[in-house]
Amino acid sequence: MTRMEAGTEAFRTSVNDTMTRMEAGTEAFRTSVDRTMTRMEADTEAFKTSVDRSVSRTEASVARMETDSKKFRKEINKKWGDLSNKMGTLVEDMVAPNIPGIAREFFGDDELDRFFVRMMIKNTADPSRRREFDVIAMTERNFYVSETKSNPRSEYIGKFIEALGEIRDYFPEIGDRRIIPIFASLHIPEDTMRYLTRNRIYAMGMDEDTMTLLNFEELSQQGKTKTQRED
Repeated sequence: MTRMEAGTEAFRTSVNDTMTRMEAGTEAFRTSVDRTMTRMEADTEAFKTSVDRSVSRTEASVARMETDSKKFRKEINKKWGDLSNKMGTLVEDMVAPNIPGIAREFFGDDELDRFFVRMMIKNTADPSRRREFDVIAMTERNFYVSETKSNPRSEYIGKFIEALGEIRDYFPEIGDRRIIPIFASLHIPEDTMRYLTRNRIYAMGMDEDTMTLLNFEELSQQGKTKTQRED
């Protein structure tokens, strides 16, 4: 009995030691897990903070890019507008000095009695209406009216035709003078020139080295044909 009791006590002591070691190991494992979880939470928070900062910087960069893009587009549009205006003025400045030579070479007017560039004038039939004419020139026999565009689109020609229909309301002094309409541009495509010719408007554009009336012969031939028909 004494040996059995001693063996039982030894077994109990061994079990208690084992349980103690297991509890210590479990506590150490729990402590290690807690430390790992704490580090993971800290790392996750740091990562989240880093991501938030990166997102904030990205959003700020995108906002700056959008602002810069709007400013850039606005600046580009302004420059294109300025360039377009300068081109239009440049063409007008090239056309106007050539009108006296055109009048002399093609229509026999050695000297102009009146000559106006970019003339703003009221409509005598309706004084509330005003219109700007690029070039107006007058002699004893002829009245020249010129429209200049850097881009000779058909809609511009259409508006010019409308203006010609009421030209005497702006200039009643035309009287019995012959009206000579001239649509001018640096380059006039063939289809545009045909359109002008059909409407009996002179097409003024660059030849080899100077501005000239590109469809003068065609319109002259039309005039001869018309005269023959009337005869």
